[in-house]
Amino acid sequence: MRRAALTLALLLGACAAPMASTSAAAPGLVLDAEGLRPAGSALRVDFGRAEDGAIAAVSRLLGAGPVETAANAECGAGPVKAVRWANGLTLNFQRGAFLGWVSETGRGTAAAASTGLGPGTARAALQGARFEETSLGTEFEAGGVFGLVEGGEVRLIWAGVTCFFR
Repeated sequence: MRRAALTLALLLGACAAPMASTSAAAPGLVLDAEGLRPAGSALRVDFGRAEDGAIAAVSRLLGAGPVETAANAECGAGPVKAVRWANGLTLNFQRGAFLGWVSETGRGTAAAASTGLGPGTARAALQGARFEETSLGTEFEAGGVFGLVEGGEVRLIWAGVTCFFR
């Protein structure tokens, strides 16, 4: 029975072909439309988790604490607190709850989504993504993960409540 379950899991896993990515995923961390999880684990840090627990879990997974905290009281979704790590991962919080994340290039090894999509992915690899020109530039959506393409590749990805900080 156990062998049959393992075989079924392997077969089902082979059915979902990830998007090709040219970026290396941050060690131990996978992002998705519902939050994040440790690589190779069924455990999750879903949207809605308490801020302190989410920060502690991500810090353990990345092997380092956050390097920056910022607040934006004028975000369209309401006041947002952003906590950023050196690899370009930012967690967004409202009223003490984890409600979104952003992963961007230019700050070390960026975290990638469960599909393999991440900063540095070539636009040509975004098969099945929906694209739209916005005030930010060329945005896309793929499996509940959103992103921004610049110069032919993904510059950043996000899910959940997002307010960009510079």
